Amino acid sequence: MEKRQQTRYEELVQLPRRWFPLPKLDGYILREFLIKYSVLLLVFIILFILGDVYRDISDFLENKASLHDIVLYLAYKLPGNIRFILPISMLLGCMWTMATFGKNMEITAMRASGVSLFRCGGSIFLVGLIVTGINIYFNEALVPFTERAAEMIKSNVTEKRQFVRGLLTYRSSDQQRHWLFNNFTTGNTQHNVTVKTYWSDPMIDSLVLVPIEAAQLQMIREVFPTKADRILGLPRAERESLVRRELLGRKVDFFAAEASYDPKRKEWSFRNGNFISYDRNDDLPVSASGTGISAIHEQIPFTELRFGEEKIHESPNDILNAIKEKDDLPTWVIWDLVRRTPDMADRVESIYMTVFYYRLAFPWACFLAVFLGIPLATKNERTGSLLAIITAVMIIVVYIVAAQVFLVLGKGGILNPMFAGLAPTVAFIAFSVYRIYHDRN
Repeated sequence: MEKRQQTRYEELVQLPRRWFPLPKLDGYILREFLIKYSVLLLVFIILFILGDVYRDISDFLENKASLHDIVLYLAYKLPGNIRFILPISMLLGCMWTMATFGKNMEITAMRASGVSLFRCGGSIFLVGLIVTGINIYFNEALVPFTERAAEMIKSNVTEKRQFVRGLLTYRSSDQQRHWLFNNFTTGNTQHNVTVKTYWSDPMIDSLVLVPIEAAQLQMIREVFPTKADRILGLPRAERESLVRRELLGRKVDFFAAEASYDPKRKEWSFRNGNFISYDRNDDLPVSASGTGISAIHEQIPFTELRFGEEKIHESPNDILNAIKEKDDLPTWVIWDLVRRTPDMADRVESIYMTVFYYRLAFPWACFLAVFLGIPLATKNERTGSLLAIITAVMIIVVYIVAAQVFLVLGKGGILNPMFAGLAPTVAFIAFSVYRIYHDRN
């Protein structure tokens, strides 16, 4: 009889890890997860709707709003609530699912069959990635529109007016202009607008030192009533140089009965208004409420003035976005605003950039939830779902507190904006990856 050859342990070859599809296993895990995730999502949505109803229903009922307006308002508020619900539901659903598998010893059976812990949650990881994409879409595209629409519905119902804010003041990011709107609307045309700013070279060239000689001389007489004779007696080159030195940096107020913005040309048009300049000895800062105490000329009327982007950087959308909390602005709006305002104050830039990086990181909390949920839920397979849910709540609280603390420190300029916005999410993802690999066997 032929002697059977024995294989030594050292001669065994470990098969490479394969990520081939497991339709039955993946389908089963996906089905169980989606059931629990849908239940949690529905419960949280109902709770948030009840919160909106409790908070705002009295305003609608007092103004006898129609049922259509109430339902439409709640529908527009829903996407803003869902973006916060998605990561919470993902974490709880993941932990609930994996904890249930662990309690029923299904995790043990899968791992005994050679399926790693990481591979067990493959279908949940895929859902987490999809939900992350949905959350990004909600944050960047859908929520800004729906929040604005909800605010307009509430304003129209409760105030019976078609504007967003009355007596709105706005200070430009470069601190060079202070706007005052009696009634700010959502369109590109505003009425009764005051802009308090400083004379700049482009403004001097377009308003005073105009190419037409006669018009330039007339404007100099009106702007410098006490110095006009001396200035006009100089040659043109010296005259223009003196006018520029006299006006550059002085405070000036522009009032317009109508101000419209052309988004294609990025140009403001002020119509039927006047402007007035102030002496350099007037040290009062530019503010919405004050006027200079030492005007150098009377109010000079104008029919129309045009200011391009090089003179006035902000658009109506920038002003409208300033009404909102910076935390609610889409990342592309923040990036565009910072890019178009090179003279933005350091403190303001720190606030915007911290929010920018925070908004980039926050949607990935859905993916973070899966990384955290799988290893923690399967750590003690016999403890059941209760401990998993308690752990999930603790993780949510720690993550939110850490993210908010770093956000405050970044806005205050204490931490680098990129570090403050990204560090909490990156740290939690790194910890989750470590737990996955640590517990994989």
